[in-house]
Amino acid sequence: MSFHHLETRSQFGFTVLEALFASAVLALGLFGSFQLSLASMSANQSQRNLDLANGLAQDLAECWQVPSAFCTAQFQNLQNTGALSTEAGIQFERRWNTTSISTQGSDPNLLQNLNISVKWPSPDKPNGSTELRWQIRRASTPLWVGL
Repeated sequence: MSFHHLETRSQFGFTVLEALFASAVLALGLFGSFQLSLASMSANQSQRNLDLANGLAQDLAECWQVPSAFCTAQFQNLQNTGALSTEAGIQFERRWNTTSISTQGSDPNLLQNLNISVKWPSPDKPNGSTELRWQIRRASTPLWVGL
């Protein structure tokens, strides 16, 4: 009977090698999960920055379409609003320029083009920054229409 007792006793429990292998597989899985979480957080932050830059460009484009005193004054300064900061401390730089598109026999200010550039630092890009570019056109009503 004691012989049978020794056989069954050796079949119970893990060996140290099995425990190390299971720990390694678990560590590999946790490392992969951690890397996936980091990539997801980085992509989320990049998308948030792109949304903020898009909002800054759209705000400027809408302001260009409205002839209010504030918007007119904004476009008369040095073509640059300077650095705009977010709550996360990211500096957005917004620049623009307007050009007239002249057509034969008409006032060159009737058709204008606005180019907007918004830049912000991005550590995951090779040059260290990301840039969003907008282009919008505006047509004015000629004076001879009488409006």
